[in-house]
Amino acid sequence: MAQITPPVGFNLFVIQGLTGETIGRVARAALPFFIIMFIMAMLIALVPDIVMFLPNAIKLRG
Repeated sequence: MAQITPPVGFNLFVIQGLTGETIGRVARAALPFFIIMFIMAMLIALVPDIVMFLPNAIKLRG
C-alpha cells in the first residue's frame, strides 16, 4: 500500500512522470485500488482463517 499512497507513493511519481498528469489526478485515479487493498488487508486481519485454511488443512493431513 505504501507504494501508491502519499507522501511516499513512489509508484505515483513514476506514473506521473510517464503520463505527464498532475500528482493529484494520479492519486485520485489510484484511490479505488487503495480502497480495495485496504479492505482486503482488514478482512485478512479480522478473519485470519481466510489465509490459514490451507496451512491448517495440510497440518491436519500430516
